[in-house]
Amino acid sequence: MKKLALLLTALGVVSAAAYAAPELTVTSVGQELEIEHENGTDGTTAWLFNSVGLKYDDWSFTATGAKQWKYSDKNDDVTSSNHRLQFDVAKPVTDNLTLKGRYRGQNNLDRFQASYDYKYGMFLSSGDFFYDSVNGTDHDSFHAEWHPIGVSLGPVQVKYYFEYVKTLGDVQVGEVEEAFDHQIRLYAPLYKGERLTLSTEGRFSFHASNEYNGEANATQKVYDDFGNNRVYLKANYVMTENLNVYANYYYQFRDYEFETVKKDNVKSYTSNLVLGWSYKF
Repeated sequence: MKKLALLLTALGVVSAAAYAAPELTVTSVGQELEIEHENGTDGTTAWLFNSVGLKYDDWSFTATGAKQWKYSDKNDDVTSSNHRLQFDVAKPVTDNLTLKGRYRGQNNLDRFQASYDYKYGMFLSSGDFFYDSVNGTDHDSFHAEWHPIGVSLGPVQVKYYFEYVKTLGDVQVGEVEEAFDHQIRLYAPLYKGERLTLSTEGRFSFHASNEYNGEANATQKVYDDFGNNRVYLKANYVMTENLNVYANYYYQFRDYEFETVKKDNVKSYTSNLVLGWSYKF
């Protein structure tokens, strides 16, 4: 009887431990359609993203598959132009700090990324640091897209953004070795109803510069100061407790100047629309 009691007790402990063990669960599914057009380019591009969110203990995962098409004004046709497979992982390491990782594979590159989000009181900081292994003749590169400091003022956030790009490999004379961009970014709510939420975001580049191998060649150009600006309008609508639909639109206007030759400045305008839905379990 004692052996039987011990065996039943051991089985009970093992069963309880197995029952309490964390499980990999699906937390969300969603889709996005992104449409973008830039003046002076041939046509419009569209991405269709399909994503699944998962959770294991305090680890979060997202798997995304996407396909890109391009419409050509010149040829009046639609072609498949790219695809993407992406995996994201995130884990909180303290109450204030979350670490993240990402792998992205496309026709033209493989990206390996490490990121973080930090918040302490009213202060914010985040960063994305990644290496792009480029398929083809273009250079590999290292990127830092960093918000070293930000402040929350009630519902409004103000952040300083710094972007650094280092071109790797055999950089030819006249090509860019390093690129820098400094921005102020603003985030603010516009409206919050029972179901509908509207917000805005502004990205304003106040200085950009490039470092070259030797003197810049005649095709190299850089943004004017305050010459790269993007404004968003974002809408989210809660349809049910689990399902929400959303739309994001931005308009970006850029003003370039050539580095070594006297030419008229080049102006570029980009419009981007995202339509999506997300279902949370």
